[in-house]
Amino acid sequence: MQQSGHQTIGTIDLETRSACDLRRSGAWKYSEHPTTQILCMAFHLPQWKKGRTALWHPDFPHLGMKETGVSELVELFNWIIGGGLIEAHNAFFERALWHNVAVPALGWPVVDSRQWRCSAAKAAAHALPRGLDDCSAALGLKERKDAVGSKTMMKCNKPRKPRKAELAAWQQEHGEIPMPLLWHESKELFEALFAYCRQDVVTECAVSEAVPNLSESEQALYCLDQTINERGFLLDMEAVGVALELIGSETARLNGELKALTGGNPEKATQRKKMHDWFLDQWVVIEDTKAGTIDEALGRDGLSPRVRRGLELLQALSRSSTAKYEAMRNWACRDGRVRGGLLYHGASTGRWSGAGVQPHNFPRGTVKDVSGAWDVLKSRSREAIESFNPKHVA
Repeated sequence: MQQSGHQTIGTIDLETRSACDLRRSGAWKYSEHPTTQILCMAFHLPQWKKGRTALWHPDFPHLGMKETGVSELVELFNWIIGGGLIEAHNAFFERALWHNVAVPALGWPVVDSRQWRCSAAKAAAHALPRGLDDCSAALGLKERKDAVGSKTMMKCNKPRKPRKAELAAWQQEHGEIPMPLLWHESKELFEALFAYCRQDVVTECAVSEAVPNLSESEQALYCLDQTINERGFLLDMEAVGVALELIGSETARLNGELKALTGGNPEKATQRKKMHDWFLDQWVVIEDTKAGTIDEALGRDGLSPRVRRGLELLQALSRSSTAKYEAMRNWACRDGRVRGGLLYHGASTGRWSGAGVQPHNFPRGTVKDVSGAWDVLKSRSREAIESFNPKHVA
């Protein structure tokens, strides 16, 4: 099988910062956030000598740093406009940032979806670790990620808290007007970040060169995966909001009952150690408060009504399915769609895995009248919800 070397593919890597939490919200929503900025891009073009990288960054006038890498950037743009392929490691992140930040804000050219390649997808398809450094180590390559630079990247990519003197000075001059975002930034920090970004590109090139290309059919499947992820799936955000509201009120009600049952120790089900100790005081031993453990305990004979109710409350308050609605709210983009939730070749068997909402892990539906069920839920009436006949599938 043909190796993917430096003859046909350009390689890029972006470093960014934002007030949006990437892990919590996913790459696409992160890229849409108004505070998200591209701090730099390192890249390698196939016509260049092996190991050569270019580094573009915008102006940082407050740090005395002017835009660099413009001539090389033009060369990259010409490569893209001419239909050249572009590869990144976990490329959906770069695709999202290019589409939602670089094109509209910086005027960069559009990259056709068929021009993108992903070295992480290639690695996963060949049963190699998806992480760049882990993959490089597994392949026994000399090039590795910059561990020290990684700490710099983590420091630069999110806002910092204002110092007391900064906050006092701002409030004295501006009163109650919110303080603007502050960042960890300096010429020295950014120089370290740029070096880290360059090394990522060198490592990505080495990994990509060492791993065979996806077959034609697998590449087509990966492109389909990316099309699906960019299109996303639409959520009823009103319904999500109502669900979270109902979950919040029901959680408060059940925790209130739990607090009364336990005499205030614990006060809520999330106090796991105190829950364990309370059951122990009732002469009931449970190893932990995981769902399977609670299910097993509820099947025991001889439980007192008080202990049984305690277990039932803990079971109801521990249902992980309620976390799905939080994930929906966190991942939903401006148009109510969730994007990037499917991971190509996420498991070693080749099947997809997911992130965020993970719709493929939803329980199988049993309600026939889904529209009617949502109408009842949107009424926010506890009585109507409890009396609703879900019309389960036989």
